[in-house]
Amino acid sequence: MTLTTLRLTEVQFDFDDLDFTPEQQQEVIDSVLGGTFDFEFDDDVDEETVAMALVEEVTDYTGWCVCSLDYVTVA
Repeated sequence: MTLTTLRLTEVQFDFDDLDFTPEQQQEVIDSVLGGTFDFEFDDDVDEETVAMALVEEVTDYTGWCVCSLDYVTVA
């Protein structure tokens, strides 16, 4: 198992609530953008598994479904 830290560099959510203002949407984005998330993965983990773990973590944290994201591994 390897501890991996990921930094979220881009994210888009499925803001399906029509009453959720653009300002409120930006607050959600700002709450995670640039944030770091720690995971433990097997040494032979593939990139898709890493991305899906991050999608699940960000979705759980914000309560909004992630449409897309980008990240970098932090050394």
